[in-house]
Amino acid sequence: MKTKILAISTLCLMVIWGASYAMAKEPVKVGVITVLSGPLAIIGKGEADAAKMAVEEYGAVLGEKVELIIKDHAYSPGLAVERAKELYEKEKVDVIIACPNSAAALGVSDQAFKNKRLFISTSAGTTDLIARNPYTIKWNYNDYMLATTVGLWGAEHLGKRWYTITADYAWGHDLLKHFTTALKKKGGEHLGNDMVAVGTADYSPYILKAAKANPDVLVLLNVGKDAVNSTKAAVEYGLKKKAKIVHALLFEVDIKGAGIDLFTDNYVAASWNWQVDNPGAREFADRFYKRFGDRPHFMAAGVYSATWQYLEAVKRAGSKEQVAVIKALRNHTFRDMFANPGFIRAEDHLQIGKAYLLRVKKAADVKEKEDFFEIAGTLSAEEAHPPVNFFGRKVGEF
Repeated sequence: MKTKILAISTLCLMVIWGASYAMAKEPVKVGVITVLSGPLAIIGKGEADAAKMAVEEYGAVLGEKVELIIKDHAYSPGLAVERAKELYEKEKVDVIIACPNSAAALGVSDQAFKNKRLFISTSAGTTDLIARNPYTIKWNYNDYMLATTVGLWGAEHLGKRWYTITADYAWGHDLLKHFTTALKKKGGEHLGNDMVAVGTADYSPYILKAAKANPDVLVLLNVGKDAVNSTKAAVEYGLKKKAKIVHALLFEVDIKGAGIDLFTDNYVAASWNWQVDNPGAREFADRFYKRFGDRPHFMAAGVYSATWQYLEAVKRAGSKEQVAVIKALRNHTFRDMFANPGFIRAEDHLQIGKAYLLRVKKAADVKEKEDFFEIAGTLSAEEAHPPVNFFGRKVGEF
């Protein structure tokens, strides 16, 4: 009888050991959701390429090759949620990274919480992702950072009288709120604002109204085609000759498409540019350029950094178990090509780092491909990002 019990116990231990060994040998799986179709596909391509580079250059983790699975959400919140379900429930990824579009990222964050798996949002600006749940980390930029950097630095260096033209949806509204707060901190005057529907072709009524206010600075709280169309109107009606122009977001693809002369001497806030003085930033940009033919934009850099730092956390934890990895990320200071230093706050899961004000160069000053920006100013991480508990939320329990 004793022999039989011993044999059964030994068999159970072997089964448990075998299962544990198999689990330990499962590869780390990284999922990326981005936009690979439609007019914003150029942004998503950069993110996908950056994730590929990070996984390949990092190498094995826990003795196994890292698996990367990339999904297109076509900039659709509904499709993003479906992609998240596929990645978490079918592909069994350990983390999802990226996901442009704030509504899409919020949907993915909810899926992360439901599936008890990590989501690192690098590509959506909404501050609603900060301290949203214990399985979501906000990386790269956020709306508070963009608007505050523009408002604080700009009010000191560009002028005190500001007029805004804002994209009429949640992202634009959020930017406007944070921007006006920052501007007033520095004694700036907000002369007026116009809410403009996304996709508006004719900005002339809004530019003419702004010109009548005689601002020192025109702020364009929009992105993509709206940024291009509103800037064209400011040039056409002579406002650019009288006022500085500041953008909420301005991508290299916008400058390449419309021509650098349109944007010369305009400003934009950013979390990164390939010419920042971070360890390995230039080398990363050169490797990216050599392989893909373009310089990495700041969203691509954010994806590379988040992927690399996630794999580092798995290595520190000695496991890909979710809570262990998240705890390894919390209160962690890192220095890489993206942030020098970067820090992940435990209280609200916000990754913070220095913020930059970039100025678009004159065509004659462009010395190499996509050498479009120069760094005009910086803000410390503490100045640029919201204080802990600013939004009155806590990440909650696992």
